[in-house]
Amino acid sequence: MTKNNLYVFLYIILIAIGIPWYWPQDSRSIILGVPAWVAVAVLCSLLASLLTAYILINSLSDEE
Repeated sequence: MTKNNLYVFLYIILIAIGIPWYWPQDSRSIILGVPAWVAVAVLCSLLASLLTAYILINSLSDEE
């Protein structure tokens, strides 16, 4: 598996976890004052942003 395939796979996993389609509609779980699905979606978004930053930083340092 190449690095590019790994990055695509990680993005797909983060999207699958971050989209709240698997949460039951009657779920009343609260994390830090927000519904749990919101906290999970924000966390996945943060992880995707960190992954993007990591990819960009590595690609810039590889060119030098």
